[in-house]
Amino acid sequence: MSSKDQCLAQIEALLKAEKAEKARNLFEKLEEQQTADYYLLKGKLEQKYQNWGEAINSFNKVLEIDPQNTEAANNLHLIDNILNFWNPDLLNP
Repeated sequence: MSSKDQCLAQIEALLKAEKAEKARNLFEKLEEQQTADYYLLKGKLEQKYQNWGEAINSFNKVLEIDPQNTEAANNLHLIDNILNFWNPDLLNP
């Protein structure tokens, strides 16, 4: 495993441990990589901070690189559901 892969794995572990701030700080120190893993992690970080546009762009970039990436596709679907949520009870009190 290369040092870049180890760093991505470390950031992923921090995110899973709910240490998003530490994960984001580490991620910002990384050089941009043109890999699906890099953009998938970027998308997850942006999603965590509800930066929906950036998250969507990152997950779409993953799918450009790896069209079979189900995690990116699932995250895009999740974001789509969040952004298109409609509750009729809120409009009809």
